[in-house]
Amino acid sequence: MEIEEKNHIKKIRSSQACIKDGYQLYTANFRRIFRHTWALAIIFALITATASALPVLVSPTLVLPAFLLEVLSVILFLWMANRLLHKRQFLQPIEEAGINGWIRHLGMVILVGIVCLLIVSVLTLFTALPTIIMMAANWESQIGVIGGDPVGMPGYVTWLSIGAFLIAGFLQAYVWLTVICPFHLVHASIACQEKDRKEFNKKNYEKKNLIH
Repeated sequence: MEIEEKNHIKKIRSSQACIKDGYQLYTANFRRIFRHTWALAIIFALITATASALPVLVSPTLVLPAFLLEVLSVILFLWMANRLLHKRQFLQPIEEAGINGWIRHLGMVILVGIVCLLIVSVLTLFTALPTIIMMAANWESQIGVIGGDPVGMPGYVTWLSIGAFLIAGFLQAYVWLTVICPFHLVHASIACQEKDRKEFNKKNYEKKNLIH
């Protein structure tokens, strides 16, 4: 069974197959992924909630720092989640393809990356919708206060906003995790192609030596 699973992962795929099989791998094993990553997702939610709160609840001038914090948290989260899933043996170890191997298949990497980001963007519209609504309401309130409205937003809205940011951040963690499996299969495909290329070049070299 384990050999069959390894053969299923370590094979040459097209860009479309990497995306399709990657998302099927993610959805079919979601409970297992969740069991390994829920603590990491909570930490990610806390950081992204802080990033969302900075320009909304503190000051609109903090948009750039909040954006940079959000980007950094996504990069670190994916890196740590990838290492964790390898450590827990959910993702199988794959031979290194080398820099030249990745460059030779750069078109495939870019195509899979664009499609994954589009899917993440669409899913984000749904998971982050409450956050977007709360942000809009808070900004509208701040604009009203600047314009002379003495009321502003009720005090409980601040805590409601923080709760919405936390929930959205936790859901967003598992939206971002969807990119790991497709890129794991891309890595496996590139490694297999590079291995076949090296074996082919080695055989040609040996044939030339036999002829001479």
